[in-house]
Amino acid sequence: MAEKVGSVWRRWDLHIHSPGTKLSNSYHSGAATDEIWNRYIDYLESAAPHAYGLTDYFSCDTQYTAIEKYRARYPNGTKVFFVNVEVRLSDAIDAKDRSPNLHIIFDNDDTQCSRRQIEQFLLELKTKGDSASGARIPCAHLASIKDYESASVSFDDVRDALDAVFGIAKPYLLVFPAKNDGVKSADRGSPRKLLLTDKIDSGCHAFFGDAESGEYFLMTDRYGEGKSEPKPVVSGSDAHSFEDLERLEGNVVNFPPTWIKGELTFRGLQQICFEPSSRVFIGAEPPVERRKAQQPTKILTRLQINQVVGYGGENGSWFRRVDIPLNPELTAIIGNKGSGKSALVDIIGLLGESRLDDFFGFLSKASDSKKFRRKGYAENFEAEITWQSGKTTKKTLNQNVDRTKPETVRYLPQNYFEQLTNEIEIEKFRREIEDVVFSHVEETDRMGKASFAALEDLMTQESRNETSALKVRLRQLNIDIMGLEARADPQFVKTLSAQLEAKREELRALDATKPAEVAKPEVATEEEKQQVEQLEKLAAMLDVLDGREAQTVDLIAHKKLRLQQLVTLTESAQAIGRAADTGKETLRPVAGELGLDIDAIIRSEIDLTSVQAQSSSVKGEVTALETATNPAFTLEFDFGSCISLLDIRAAHVFIQNTVEALREQLGTPERKYQAYLDKLATWNRQKTAIQGTAPDPQPETIVYLEKQIAFIKDKLAQEIATARATRKEIAGKIYSSKKKILTFYTNLKTSVEAKLQAVGTKEFSVEINAAFVPNRNFLESLLQLIKKNRRGPFYGANVNDPAIRQLEADIKWDEFESIYAFAEDTVARMKAGDGQGAFAFDEQVNDPREFYHFLYSLEYFAPSYELRLGGKNLNELSPGEKGLLLLVFYLQLDQDTTPLIIDQPEDNLDNESIFAILANCIRQAKKSRQVILVTHNPNLAVGADAEQIVCVKLDKANQYKFTYSSGAIENPHINERIIAVLEGSQPAFVKRRLKYHIA
Repeated sequence: MAEKVGSVWRRWDLHIHSPGTKLSNSYHSGAATDEIWNRYIDYLESAAPHAYGLTDYFSCDTQYTAIEKYRARYPNGTKVFFVNVEVRLSDAIDAKDRSPNLHIIFDNDDTQCSRRQIEQFLLELKTKGDSASGARIPCAHLASIKDYESASVSFDDVRDALDAVFGIAKPYLLVFPAKNDGVKSADRGSPRKLLLTDKIDSGCHAFFGDAESGEYFLMTDRYGEGKSEPKPVVSGSDAHSFEDLERLEGNVVNFPPTWIKGELTFRGLQQICFEPSSRVFIGAEPPVERRKAQQPTKILTRLQINQVVGYGGENGSWFRRVDIPLNPELTAIIGNKGSGKSALVDIIGLLGESRLDDFFGFLSKASDSKKFRRKGYAENFEAEITWQSGKTTKKTLNQNVDRTKPETVRYLPQNYFEQLTNEIEIEKFRREIEDVVFSHVEETDRMGKASFAALEDLMTQESRNETSALKVRLRQLNIDIMGLEARADPQFVKTLSAQLEAKREELRALDATKPAEVAKPEVATEEEKQQVEQLEKLAAMLDVLDGREAQTVDLIAHKKLRLQQLVTLTESAQAIGRAADTGKETLRPVAGELGLDIDAIIRSEIDLTSVQAQSSSVKGEVTALETATNPAFTLEFDFGSCISLLDIRAAHVFIQNTVEALREQLGTPERKYQAYLDKLATWNRQKTAIQGTAPDPQPETIVYLEKQIAFIKDKLAQEIATARATRKEIAGKIYSSKKKILTFYTNLKTSVEAKLQAVGTKEFSVEINAAFVPNRNFLESLLQLIKKNRRGPFYGANVNDPAIRQLEADIKWDEFESIYAFAEDTVARMKAGDGQGAFAFDEQVNDPREFYHFLYSLEYFAPSYELRLGGKNLNELSPGEKGLLLLVFYLQLDQDTTPLIIDQPEDNLDNESIFAILANCIRQAKKSRQVILVTHNPNLAVGADAEQIVCVKLDKANQYKFTYSSGAIENPHINERIIAVLEGSQPAFVKRRLKYHIA
């Protein structure tokens, strides 16, 4: 399964010496016996690493001996071995003039790099001549320990010897130390040594070091001059004795474990050179491994599809014994057009209860586009997905999504994506009033204004402001009512119950992963007893600081919200003041002509002193909570005195570092016990996050869901009634506000009506209205909000239907009760259905929120006094820009951790956008959630460094036989399939060329 699942994280140790190593051999004295070899081989077999770089000085004989003995003792063993030849360089680069060691790790594929070739390399590579004779001896001719101790070679000679034997094939990696006598210890005061350091850095493929060194070698400005390429860093045990082999457990100080993501092949190892930041991890375990343990219900591990028992293949072979393991990070599904790529993700969407099943392509339910769901096809096949937790979901492919169950995947079908990116939103808010209309207004009625818009603003501003504010309140109230009504639906309670059961299942899955208890060991010494007591005190203080940090974060958020409210209050008060001043200045000429003092008539004063004082006070409190005071922490420091969030976090770091330092001093039993306590604490936090805590549980927790169900049963009906009464009250106020504008229009109409009629002709008709009238596109707007292909009162309706026309005719636009009754009756009819299996209300409309807002905000009629010239205000985005924006959301921000499945997102995007933006977004997304991507673009599959490639083919000429191959990018067969199927261009080509191993 590991081979098909692509690149996965495994432990590697590329620097380990075997018995008989030429220098510092502490495994044995004298010749290595079978007992010594068996002990060594057994240790390697039982240890955590899957791959080893067997190492010896200037030679390869002990490495091959170890490999042969392993294969003899464990003929079915799965460990992988690479020959690592360690040589001493003649030139020092550090201030202490120590001779550094260079490692050459060779390909373990005999067809690429044989033992004979490595031995030939050792013959070609000659040592630096000694000072007496100047003789240069081939490394293969070194014989005594003294020879090996004194031997050294130049970096250039190593590369020349490799070139002489292997040419351009280069089946090896040059690995150099980062610290001690390595690159990071270079003598900065010696220009010669710095030049040599940069030369070695540039010429090596990787480095031995720790996580801190890893960050250094990712920098692109490591050299004195010129740009440096990012390089990978790995850690090795450098074991020279059986005692050293304990380092393989990963718990020995200064010897952290190395994880590499790739196949257990040399090509898999080479991938760390192309992706040094994402293919190597030095530490306890990579984040994705932690995620697999902590979120087992959020990671898919396998997709299986098969024919049902009894199906004889009458309608094609299709899916037969399909069994695809799924990588926990990024899986890219590729294939030619019509190869079945979308079939796989549609099936996953079906099994994951995707709510976008209406947009499925392969499993389309639409009567006019049914494909595989025709009779005789889908019902003959069943599919099953398996989660990391072990839970499975199985369906036959003719089944539907169960909307009472939680959506366990986020699936973006290609049809859904195309619709969103190709539609053009047209904003019809613009109302054109020609200057000619205003030109026919009597001078005496213009009130000194130079345009109709200015006059309209003057006369209707108050009403418009009032209406706008009411609509804001109404929109939020509609959202609240929808939420309440949705909760009143019996299906909602079923859904909550299903979610509750899912959470309980998640809790049960977590309970199964509870760390195995480790008994507290007996304290061996008084010193260790004191250390353990100190650790317990520090652990308690960490718990206190965790609580303080959470409280401080909440407090800062609360105060910042208060600051924003104060800003809003200030801006609103200032706006009122400005409006008052503007209105006053507008009336000043009128008052002056009347011999009146406008300042005596209108007195307005905005006093923000108290608001500013409170704002200043809260800002000071926020600053205090966010500013670090950088106290000097000691173990005697009063950590309870920390106020600012940064100080609390710094204190946490100090104590955590102290704890880690103390743990390093403990014996192995106590360290294991402390590690158990850490895992148990993490497990308990996860359990609390799933369970929730009273009285104010976090959403989607068990306690929260239980409270929601109780609320629905006891209090929901009264809340809905109260909210609906409030909505009618607000709608009535909107109507009254609109009527104020109508009054202005009515008064104005008289002065212009006759003149406008005088300029009208049959060819040029001017329509003037000073009454409440429905918008010209009222019925069209209403029907656009409704899915007319859903059975219900508007099933198949169009604007020309007599019944739809009568709907408009029955409304008395000058009576609020008639308008409101239309809104209420429309919703009631859609919820009641037509007695013939109508869809639920939510399924009859495109967007329930917009539908409610349309009906109750009374936006579909207006006081009419206007001349429309057909102009439209459009807010245009290209399809490509819309598509890219949509994808960036789902990939970087969505906190949802369920698997994200995307079907061919790149169709309307250019390659530069794909590689520069989308590929990077996918790289970020797969760090926190599983991503499954159908694509035909290498900038996504390879540019995003897919851990798994699934190449699919549907042979339509051979009974629709579906076949597939799966594996890592570095797998030669998968390489060939990628090159055959995908196409691409710069700037990703160079990186792809390296990954494809094209010269």
